[in-house]
Amino acid sequence: MSAAAPVVEVDGIVTRFGANTVHDGVSFAVERGTLVALIGGSGTGKSVLLREIIGLLRPTAGRVRLLGTDVWAAGEAELRALRQRFGMMFQDGALFSSLTVAQNVAVPLREHTRLSEATIDALVALRLRQAGLPPDAGAKMPSELSGGMRKRAAVARAIALEPEVLFLDEPTSGLDPITARGFDRLVRSLVDDLGVTVLLVTSRAGACSLTAPCAT
Repeated sequence: MSAAAPVVEVDGIVTRFGANTVHDGVSFAVERGTLVALIGGSGTGKSVLLREIIGLLRPTAGRVRLLGTDVWAAGEAELRALRQRFGMMFQDGALFSSLTVAQNVAVPLREHTRLSEATIDALVALRLRQAGLPPDAGAKMPSELSGGMRKRAAVARAIALEPEVLFLDEPTSGLDPITARGFDRLVRSLVDDLGVTVLLVTSRAGACSLTAPCAT
């Protein structure tokens, strides 16, 4: 039996902004069911690379395959289907400030499914619980949450559609060490308990303790 194809394949990515070369032939693969950290200093293009992988920013050269789809050769319908199979937590959480936490988590469910409101409410409660948030967190506005809770709320939204792959952009930036360790345990549990493949980018070398392998 042949080995399963990697979930993420980055092949020879080159990224240039004018005369500035950010990536010069970046290649790596992420296997299903693993947690991989891409570590580098500020300004080294980690977030840019994530956006290239999920189809938000076109690289200058190279190829990205995500869940078997050639991201930059796919049509719009194929990309829409692909986006329902992965979740993304942006660096600042990117929660909608005018919506409650529960409404934030419900956004992808309302946009991509035809589930009843009762089913959506039940799924939102489940995702909040899986993200380690208390039951009353759903009724709060993002501004009422601590930094760590906002990160967890962003994860709850990212896993709303039960993704196969989860991308995390600097998930513990700005958190105190105790909160960061708690968030690390959450991410590890998503891999071990739910079978999600996780690729995170971070400037925090301590993230290596969570992953196998760790890339720099």
